[in-house]
Amino acid sequence: MVVLIQSQTLPFNPPGAEPVLNTSQIWEALLLKCRKPEDFLAPMSGSEVLEETETLIRRTVTFKPADFRNLDSGAFISNVVSQGADEKDLHLTFYFEWPFPNIEAGSTEEKETSDKLWLTAKEAVQSTIDHTRTLVKEGKKGTA
Repeated sequence: MVVLIQSQTLPFNPPGAEPVLNTSQIWEALLLKCRKPEDFLAPMSGSEVLEETETLIRRTVTFKPADFRNLDSGAFISNVVSQGADEKDLHLTFYFEWPFPNIEAGSTEEKETSDKLWLTAKEAVQSTIDHTRTLVKEGKKGTA
């Protein structure tokens, strides 16, 4: 068994990005993403919110069929927004713990799976940022 632990971080407001996103717009978009992940991430087909408090949303997600995922054994994914030097210097980090009970540690399959997940993680962060910016541009939900 192997557990792949990975994270990817990208800026919400890289140079030239318009509109510049603020924390309230980002937060509203992430709340929407919890309920409708398929609008933000192509591999997902839906979710069910199991628990919601002021500081936590616990949910299950449904993925479209994919040959490199084995999430039946449970996975942990966290979305973190962090601030750098100022209120416009915002970053999105996705943190993943992917358990693969049928993959042997140190195997070629572990390396291939890890490589695919790194790319998927980066695409997921960028897709979430891009969809958030689109929502704001269109004046749709996810804007303050």
